[in-house]
Amino acid sequence: MENGSTTVISDATTKQQQEQLKLKEQELTQKLDTAYSKIGDVTFNTDTKTFQLKLYTDSDLSKSVAQIETDPSLAEEAHWSNFTDSLLKTSKNIKKSFKTGYTFELMGVNDSNKVLFAAKDGAEISSITK
Repeated sequence: MENGSTTVISDATTKQQQEQLKLKEQELTQKLDTAYSKIGDVTFNTDTKTFQLKLYTDSDLSKSVAQIETDPSLAEEAHWSNFTDSLLKTSKNIKKSFKTGYTFELMGVNDSNKVLFAAKDGAEISSITK
């Protein structure tokens, strides 16, 4: 009987922890969406633990990013590293909130399914310029 009740308690604890994590992920998604609201929308994919930033298409930033997306050699002139440094900081803050395993991606302007920059656990893992 003890083993059965231990399993029930363990399952209940795990379910409660999962619910708390889900709530924390939703709260951070809202905070990131608010923080980036002037330039785009942030969404979260629970299955892949990925936050995605999709830029609004009518801003100067999105026009610059679209040019870099088309021709990555323009990145230095457009100060791409300044922008990606801020994305790295966001990734580091996500890691502080959740520990490891979360990715932050900047999606393309010309192709919204294309990842232009990605950072995981505070480290760059891909960039259109490399």
